[in-house]
Amino acid sequence: MSTPNTSTSLAKARRRLTLPSAKGMLITATMVAGAAVLGVSAAGGSFASWRVADNIAPSSVSSGSLNITVNDVSSYALDGTAWSQLIPGDVVSQQVSVKNTGTASATISASTTAPSDAIDVRVQAGACSGTITGPSSTTTPTTLAGTMLGGDTITVCVQVSLTPSAVQNQSAPFTVVFTATQVGP
Repeated sequence: MSTPNTSTSLAKARRRLTLPSAKGMLITATMVAGAAVLGVSAAGGSFASWRVADNIAPSSVSSGSLNITVNDVSSYALDGTAWSQLIPGDVVSQQVSVKNTGTASATISASTTAPSDAIDVRVQAGACSGTITGPSSTTTPTTLAGTMLGGDTITVCVQVSLTPSAVQNQSAPFTVVFTATQVGP
């Protein structure tokens, strides 16, 4: 039997363990770079991050207003002359204008107060003509108008009558209260 030559074995082993050539290293580096490019492309975009900002110029916020007037004043007194000589069964009316002087839209209602059951006070939207029917505004507030915009005016009829329980030479004051309620935006 023959013994293997050690130098021949080493030469064969060196051939098997040779380092890659420059061409092989270039091909390997190209494949790794190509895989990296494909990986980034498959991930859906670039890794760039941009940001921009802009300002809105300063501005002001102003609240609206809600106000009404009766015959263009804030506290109107009805002329009592028309009601100074009533007898039971008499019905006397006066007309007033209610204006929304604010900027907010509103509904207008009216209620009346009377200290005795000797008088009946009724309020209705519109010009005075005939007797106002329906519940007395002394007991039930009356809605006069739907939505009124700022600057809108309505005509209102205030009507007073003496009831059968009225006493001669008696005076019975009354009050009409107009209420504006804001209509939501």
